[in-house]
Amino acid sequence: MVERVKTGIPGLDKLIEGGFPVCSSILFVGPPGVGKSTIAEQFIFEGLRNKQPGLYVTLDSSPKEVVKSMEDFGWKLDSLKSMLKFIDGYSWRIGGASGEFVISNLSNINELNIAISEVIKAHGAGTKRKIFDSVSTLLLYADPSLVVKMIPVIVAKSREAGYVQILILEEGVHDPKTVTTLNYVTDGLIEFKMEEDRRFLRIARMKGTAHSRDWVPFDVTDKGVIVKK
Repeated sequence: MVERVKTGIPGLDKLIEGGFPVCSSILFVGPPGVGKSTIAEQFIFEGLRNKQPGLYVTLDSSPKEVVKSMEDFGWKLDSLKSMLKFIDGYSWRIGGASGEFVISNLSNINELNIAISEVIKAHGAGTKRKIFDSVSTLLLYADPSLVVKMIPVIVAKSREAGYVQILILEEGVHDPKTVTTLNYVTDGLIEFKMEEDRRFLRIARMKGTAHSRDWVPFDVTDKGVIVKK
């Protein structure tokens, strides 16, 4: 029986036999604004509540913005903050950054790889959670061919260290070969779409999991994401 890690979204857990498989890597693919990052934040917070350390690689927002976004949903971090490590790959673009793990320029992906290794050492053993938001931004600033080679290394390293990880990819802005490669090196794929003002997701694949591939509606409420099925 596959050991599971709850996402913190009951309706989503029901679709995947109780949660993501332990040490798995899940690719989120969908349009901007559909709710991918919100689900990722909810997933990280669920881990913190259950004493599972979190690593948030943030390339599209500052760590302060991510924390504020989480707290706006009522997810109080307070004493949990010590378990959450950020790798800040955003703030260099606006001329400054502060924090323990800061990337000075995203074009140097080796710097990012080293920072991830340092956080892994700091977190130690046990089940942990990791968000990479987003791979699309890294592909924008760094050589795509190098990113495609480095991501499998980062995924494997994090899996070996006990992380359940979500990698976020924006839909329609990358060549098919890049998307296929990222799909190949991850254990699951959740696709997202918008139809008018309605949000949908589907489990395209999930290793070791019996699931439907139907599109399922979900809402982003003031308390977080609710999957309706």
